[in-house]
Amino acid sequence: MKKLLLSLSILFMSSLSWAYDAKTYIPPQAFEYKEAITFELDKYFPTLYEYNYIPSLIEHESCISLKHSRCWKSTSQLKSSRELGVGLGQITKAYREDGSIRFDSLKAIRDNYKNELREAQWETIHQRADLQIRIIILMIRDDYKKLYNVSNKEDRLQMTDAAYNGGLGGVLKERRACGLAQNCDPNKWFSNVEKYCLKSKKPLYGGRSACDINRHHVFNVFMEKIPKYQLKYINTRNEYDFN
Repeated sequence: MKKLLLSLSILFMSSLSWAYDAKTYIPPQAFEYKEAITFELDKYFPTLYEYNYIPSLIEHESCISLKHSRCWKSTSQLKSSRELGVGLGQITKAYREDGSIRFDSLKAIRDNYKNELREAQWETIHQRADLQIRIIILMIRDDYKKLYNVSNKEDRLQMTDAAYNGGLGGVLKERRACGLAQNCDPNKWFSNVEKYCLKSKKPLYGGRSACDINRHHVFNVFMEKIPKYQLKYINTRNEYDFN
């Protein structure tokens, strides 16, 4: 009986150690990258008013669950027959049915930033968390700049996030569709452009479509992740104006 009680006690304590509130819990390994994230933002995107957006994005991209072995890991990899995603920001290489490369996000960003990313190669990118963070920031900065006519800082960053997940071209088309509709503001994301998804509605992963995945991405990052990182990660917002 004593052995049984001891086993039950150990099992109970073990279950407690795995219990967490996703609304407040930040994986401990996230703090290993705090200095690097701050450094890269200060260097490449100091006008980003909310630095905590970057760790929130990384958590969404790399964490299947908050205690998964691949959560916040530069070596994280998600692979299918048609797509390869690597690292903290899931740098992506997509393939056609014949095996040829349809899209290579690493090559695309490296071609634009030859000096900043000259060491970024598929063969070694798993071991270069610093370059992964830099790539995320440069991608976000590029799309953010191209959305210059969205005046509100939160809406602009939300649309940038949608572009990070599903491409800037899609966001621009959805803004146009919203602008042509009654009672829809193409300069606002939630409850406006958000409603005019032009992506595929065909189920892809877990019954979710590309449209579902894209809309959930923005909601999850902004409504669920940023608030907890604001409390526990980078405590002060940047002094610069966002625009």
